[in-house]
Amino acid sequence: MRPTRLIAAALAVCLLSGCTPSPAPAPTPTAVDFTAPGAAAAMVAQLMATAGTTRVIDVELTRTEARVSVLTGVDVATYAYRGQKILEIDTDIRYVGQAIFDPRSFALSDVGALFSQAAAISGSEQGQQLQIVDYDSGHIYMNVTTNPETLPVFFSPDGALLRPLDPTSVAETASQLDVLVADQPLVVRLGSASDGSVYADVTAGPGQIQHIVRSPRFPVRTQLKTDSAQPTPFDPSVVTADQLAQVLDRAYSHLDRSPEEPYDLVIERHGTDADPTASVTIGGKTIRLTLDGVILSA
Repeated sequence: MRPTRLIAAALAVCLLSGCTPSPAPAPTPTAVDFTAPGAAAAMVAQLMATAGTTRVIDVELTRTEARVSVLTGVDVATYAYRGQKILEIDTDIRYVGQAIFDPRSFALSDVGALFSQAAAISGSEQGQQLQIVDYDSGHIYMNVTTNPETLPVFFSPDGALLRPLDPTSVAETASQLDVLVADQPLVVRLGSASDGSVYADVTAGPGQIQHIVRSPRFPVRTQLKTDSAQPTPFDPSVVTADQLAQVLDRAYSHLDRSPEEPYDLVIERHGTDADPTASVTIGGKTIRLTLDGVILSA
C-alpha cells in the first residue's frame, strides 16, 4: 500500500475510534527589537493606550523590553512589554512632583541610533537602557545607561546629543556661562573649574540664591541655597572668553604654577566695586585680578 493510503487509513481508524488529530503547534511569538526604526515609538504608544492615559512620568527601553509608568490620581501604575506580552507590573516608582510628559513627542523613532551615539561617548554598548524622566525641576531628558555602569549619556527631547564639555576649552566655558545666565538679570557670581564644570549664582530673595550648575557630562541643575554674603549683582555680559583666558594665564604665571594643575575660578562683584573681579585658586594659593588681568592681591 502506498504511504498516502496508509496515512488515510490510519486517519480513518482514528476517527472511527473517537480520537481527533492533534492541532498544529502555535508559532512562537517573535521578540520585538526596539532598536529597529519605529519599533520603540509604536510600543510606547501601545503601552499608553493600554494604560488609558497620557500622564506619563517615566519611560524605560532596552533592546527587548519596554516600560511606561503613568500617574493615576496620586498613584503610579507601570505597564510593560516583557516576554512578548503587555501586562501591568509591580513598580517601585513613586510620584514626588516630577514633571508629567507625553513621550510621543520625543525622538523615539530610532532608538538604535541613540544607542549607537551613546556607545561612542560612553565607550560601552553592554546592557544599554534608555530612560525618559524629569532630570531636574521639570527639565526632561532622555538618557542612555549601560550595565556594567558607565556615565550616562543625555539627549534632548528632539534627539540632540548633549555633548560633554571640553574642560580645556576656555571658549566653551564662556559659552556655557552665557547659557546659564541667559535671561537672568541678577547674577551675583560666575564660576568654573579645571574639570569643566561651570556655574552661575542668581539672586532668589533675601539671603538666598539659585545655584545653576552644568557639570561636564550632565545637564544643567538648579539648587536653592542660602547665601549670607549678600553679593552685589553685575552684568554677566562683561565676562568674555578672552578675559577668562587672560585671567587664567596671568594667575598661572604669577603663582608660578603649571597649566596642568587644577584651578577654581570665581567672578563676583565686591561691595561698592564698580566692576566684578576674578579670584583664581591654584595649588592652595589664591590670586585676585581684574577681568583685564591686573593683579589686585595675591
